[in-house]
Amino acid sequence: MSDKCNARTKLGNKCRAPTVVGTQFCAFHGDLERAAELGRMGGRKNRHYLDPEPITIAPPSTPEDIKNVLAQAMVDVRAKRLDPRTASTLAYMSGFLLKSFESTDVQQRLARLEDASRAKADKS
Repeated sequence: MSDKCNARTKLGNKCRAPTVVGTQFCAFHGDLERAAELGRMGGRKNRHYLDPEPITIAPPSTPEDIKNVLAQAMVDVRAKRLDPRTASTLAYMSGFLLKSFESTDVQQRLARLEDASRAKADKS
C-alpha cells in the first residue's frame, strides 16, 4: 500500500496528501461529505458582504458630500456591512470626482473673470 492518496485532483493530477491509516485515500478523498462540509465552512467565512437593506445614495455634489460618503464607507467596512473591495472602488472613483469638481471650479472662476474683464472693457 502506498503512503500517498490514490485519488486525482480536479486538474487530473495525483493527490499528494498522505493516506489515512488502513485506507488508500487521504482524509479528504476518503470522506467526501467531510470535505464538502469543510469547504462550506470556509466559504461561509469568506463570503461577500451583503447589505440586507438596499440603500439609495444621492450622487455627491460637493467635496464635503464625498468626504461623508467615504467616512460612512469606512464605518461600514469596520462593521462588516460593506465589502472592502467595494469601499476601495468608492475611494478610487471619489478621487476622480474630486478632480472633476476642482476643474469645474476653475472653469467657473475663469468664466467669471472673463465676464468681469469684458464688462470692464465695455465701460471704458
